[in-house]
Amino acid sequence: MPPSFVHRITKYDPADRDEHGHYTGAEDTVNDHGPVEAAYLAAIAAFAEASGIDRLEIREPTVTGFVHFGVEPPVDGHGLGGLFPPDLTGYHDGAEVSLPVALELVRAMLRGQGAWCRLEVGDLFTVHVGWDQYVYVGSDRPCADAVARTRELGLFPEPLTASPYAAEVDEAEVTEPADEHFWIRVHTALASQHALLLEES
Repeated sequence: MPPSFVHRITKYDPADRDEHGHYTGAEDTVNDHGPVEAAYLAAIAAFAEASGIDRLEIREPTVTGFVHFGVEPPVDGHGLGGLFPPDLTGYHDGAEVSLPVALELVRAMLRGQGAWCRLEVGDLFTVHVGWDQYVYVGSDRPCADAVARTRELGLFPEPLTASPYAAEVDEAEVTEPADEHFWIRVHTALASQHALLLEES
């Protein structure tokens, strides 16, 4: 189950939306790499603090392949330089990161630098970054102080029923981190000449 309290956080004033909810104002859709970006990160930190969260799990991580769809030019390391080694060890599904690292991941996603993932703590807390500087934060708590802080930062927190980036699981699936033990089991299976299908993105 996703968290009960979800907010869409944006720099777009809801007063500048048409009857279909599309933004029609003059605010640019690219990241300013400055005070607005800092406001997003401070807002997320406020929601995490209000939720008692200091560590998050990386879910369904991806990096840019041969085709880059971001608004900004791609950067070496997909925006993960300094957070993970060049071979991206530690950037895998189920990896746990501190809140400061999670905020740097959000920064890379806001800049469209090539990395993308969902950041979650089970059904307690979620952070999802969408297109055009849309951020979705979910918590198992109302986080009234974080909502107020987000407004003070000049951003617009709008309540939603769910994040459009929430995982859709129709049936129970087995997930496990692609850590050292996982790769040992893969190598063991290959050595025993069993058929093995491994999909990776």
